[in-house]
Amino acid sequence: MNLAVFMHAFGARYDLPISVALYLFAAASVVVVSFVMVAIFAGERVGERAVRYPRLAAPLLLAVGRTGAFRAITGTIGVLGLLAVIVTGFLGNQNPARNPAEYLTWIYFWAGLVILSGLVGNLWSLLNPWSAIYDLITRGRRPKPPLALPDWIGVWPAAVVYLLFAMFELASGVANRPWLVATLAVIYSVVTLVGMVLFGRDRWLLSCEGFTVLFSVVGRFGPVETERDETGRLRAVWLRPWGTGLLQRQRGGWDWVVFVILMLSSLAFDGIIATGAWMSFADALAPRVQPLGAIGTALVRAFGMLLLASAFLLIFTAFVRMMIFFGGGRVDEVATVTAFALTLVPIALVYNAAHNYSYLTIQSQMLIPLLADPLGKGWNVAPTQGYQPSFALTGAATVWYMQIILIVVGHVIAVYLAHLRAGERFRSAQRVLLSQYPMLVLMVMYTMTSLWILAQPITRGG
Repeated sequence: MNLAVFMHAFGARYDLPISVALYLFAAASVVVVSFVMVAIFAGERVGERAVRYPRLAAPLLLAVGRTGAFRAITGTIGVLGLLAVIVTGFLGNQNPARNPAEYLTWIYFWAGLVILSGLVGNLWSLLNPWSAIYDLITRGRRPKPPLALPDWIGVWPAAVVYLLFAMFELASGVANRPWLVATLAVIYSVVTLVGMVLFGRDRWLLSCEGFTVLFSVVGRFGPVETERDETGRLRAVWLRPWGTGLLQRQRGGWDWVVFVILMLSSLAFDGIIATGAWMSFADALAPRVQPLGAIGTALVRAFGMLLLASAFLLIFTAFVRMMIFFGGGRVDEVATVTAFALTLVPIALVYNAAHNYSYLTIQSQMLIPLLADPLGKGWNVAPTQGYQPSFALTGAATVWYMQIILIVVGHVIAVYLAHLRAGERFRSAQRVLLSQYPMLVLMVMYTMTSLWILAQPITRGG
């Protein structure tokens, strides 16, 4: 069985009681109503007061986080997860449906851990296997690196890593080959560890390690906020309302904007390739790339992903410039674009959860029987061999309504955060309100487009 075939399978399609168009307009109406409510109840929050949020000290979490045992346990889990991908990828059954490496990589890490980090906080800072290995080798010290990365590099290397990883999953056509996943895991591990030694642990992770940067962005949505000193020691832990961490100060830069846009566009592309519109686009290019075979198909998908990311970036930048114009135009453009880009993170998170809903509720269970025989050698090392997955929460109707709820909630949160950010930037209730009309249009467009993409493989009707 080809893993790519069943990863996003929903079973029977669902006949909507009303047309898709009515669902789209209803969801968009909720976003509009939320905009009005935010304008009424948060319209007077301007200046620095707009982006302040309550924090509650969490001494118990601080005490646990400072213990060596806790750090050792979480680091060990991360290292064991990486080793499991490598060992089963090389030595296990090369049928992707029977190899744990595929499930661990694409379901538990790439989809599940990202969503969980959005709900809880930056779990990757605890589970990162490469930082755990580095800390073990250096005994927790931070030796002075022999080389230094230039300041201008920002997070551009991390953005490139994220793009390549997304292309490998969505465009290459070979992400369902366990041995290749394991090979790339080894290569990336070596590059990361060497980079940390040459340029410094934290400097490399925060600029060049794509997953560290990804989870640092995602973790801002979560309710757990941490502060560390220069040596990496945990200094404080707080609890905060979900989403408010995205209002924290952030260095302005196109590197950060591009990274967030790649998060959005890659997730959207994952859904678009299941639509008739994409099929038509691919068919139109097929005669030109047919002589290249599978490589041609991969190039078409890579081109489509880059095209979509460019469109997202241009559209978002144009709308932010309209916001600046209506808001008075007296702000730093790059810093403002960066600040508003972070308000899109809730959309990326909820779309990830909506798009991967059945992926996480069905396919995640497929790993359980494999635990009895992880290498496909006929073993029976765990009492899970006869496990049968439950499909209780994965009917097409359930999936569709859960997706509607997730998408609408995410866009409402994004509207709220954007309004608060506008209050900080434009410092006048009237200018804030005027500046948010373009953002409202953008959010409505995102809402309707997201639901339309999600509806294609699930529903009939409309």
